[in-house]
Amino acid sequence: MILVNLAFGMLILAQIGIGTVGNALLFCHYVCSHFRRHRLRPFGQIINHLTLANTLILLWGGIPGTMAAFELKYFLHDITCKFVSYFYRVAWGNSLSTTCLLSAFQALSINPTNYRWAELKFKSPKYINALCILSWMFHLLINIIVPMRMTGSKNSRNISVKSNLGYCSHRFINTITESICLVIFTSIDVICLGLMIWSSGSMIFFLHRHQQQVQYIHSTRQTSQISPESRAKKAILILVSTFVIFHSLSSVFEMYAYLFDNPQFWLANTIVLLTSCFPTLSPFLLLKSDPHVSRLCHS
Repeated sequence: MILVNLAFGMLILAQIGIGTVGNALLFCHYVCSHFRRHRLRPFGQIINHLTLANTLILLWGGIPGTMAAFELKYFLHDITCKFVSYFYRVAWGNSLSTTCLLSAFQALSINPTNYRWAELKFKSPKYINALCILSWMFHLLINIIVPMRMTGSKNSRNISVKSNLGYCSHRFINTITESICLVIFTSIDVICLGLMIWSSGSMIFFLHRHQQQVQYIHSTRQTSQISPESRAKKAILILVSTFVIFHSLSSVFEMYAYLFDNPQFWLANTIVLLTSCFPTLSPFLLLKSDPHVSRLCHS
């Protein structure tokens, strides 16, 4: 069991290092683009908020998870545990909302202009930064219940403790409060994931139709090359699929840990590992899909 926990700790520690470097590179890339163009595009604004949320997920969730995997028990006091758990949930919720906003904005930007979408397509870039800030405020408010439900592992023998997650313990408040929290957080996840899948499907449809319309102008010499439409479709599919897969898996394990008292530490380590996968992989997926980065790598 010690070797298993050690392996989990090393994997989570590697995620923290790789993911933090990747998000820092992505953030610096768009900050440099801001200085070159003297303004940051709406897509870059969303990316900057996403990199901040992903970095906080890796730090607030990964570092305590690593220490717990190395069996450094009771290293978080009750107040510190509440603080860490609160900002971890805020960052994770904002990563979900920002990824949803990113997918929706991309779908709107490539949507053929018509009388229903033209005004929204024209005005939406002005409100992107405000929507991102509003997302942070919303999750800061909606997750205010999290500190009340978490306690330090020292208090895990308390009868009100539902499950020990290694570095913190989930405290059972009452049936009504727990049910309300479950409904609220599940509804947010379902709505965001649904919008993400719908907007991504719309993008794939529009890009596929556009590719068919312009296919006749491609020369025989260019047919062996990957078209920009195909590259964009592939990047969108990979990014959204990565988020949906790892978010769904981590949600399943979290639900299992919530329903059963005192889950084993390997389950808590698995949840941290799965939750950190998207923040680790997403910056590299976004950098790879950026045409400027792709040309630089090929050169």
